[in-house]
Amino acid sequence: AMVFHANDAQPTARVLSTSTGIIPGVSRSLDDVVKLELLQGLEPSRVASIWESYHKDRDGVAGVAIPLAEHTLMMQRAKESPMFLFPVRRDGGHFLLFSQFDAKSSMFAMTYLEDYRRSPESAPPWISVHLFGDLLDSKQIGLMRAEADPDRLWRSEAEHLLLLLRRYYSTDAYDRAWAFNHAQRHFDIDSYLDSCP
Repeated sequence: AMVFHANDAQPTARVLSTSTGIIPGVSRSLDDVVKLELLQGLEPSRVASIWESYHKDRDGVAGVAIPLAEHTLMMQRAKESPMFLFPVRRDGGHFLLFSQFDAKSSMFAMTYLEDYRRSPESAPPWISVHLFGDLLDSKQIGLMRAEADPDRLWRSEAEHLLLLLRRYYSTDAYDRAWAFNHAQRHFDIDSYLDSCP
């Protein structure tokens, strides 16, 4: 199925599929989300614009296009340091999500830390973030998509978690994720939470 925007006669605005039931933690391909062949003929900037505007006002999802170099760096670092904690700020406080990266599906799955501590196997994913590399060769862009449980996370929180993933996996702030995975005694949770936006 295609998305039809009543106020947009551009055929390229209809390339995104509507058959995207949001189930965080379920692996999916880019073809599950978009009509990939329709994106192939477009300029990279147009692809990025379509991707980002499509995700802008939809409940439970967020999406961003990233440069090839950032995508490559995120993948490499996520494989090297697959686990991390992300705070979600709400009502003057915060709670923590435990994140694990699965290289096979190029997906981060995040669950409520307390659920994970109680039972890692049965902790339900609250949000997953896919890194799609299908357009790296042809467009030099990667596509990120967050899929959140709308009963647990707001769209603005999903968007913020995308920003945090980029911050801690594709900038110098990666030293925090690295320490969490490889040198836990040097990982200062309080200092991290104070500095985390």
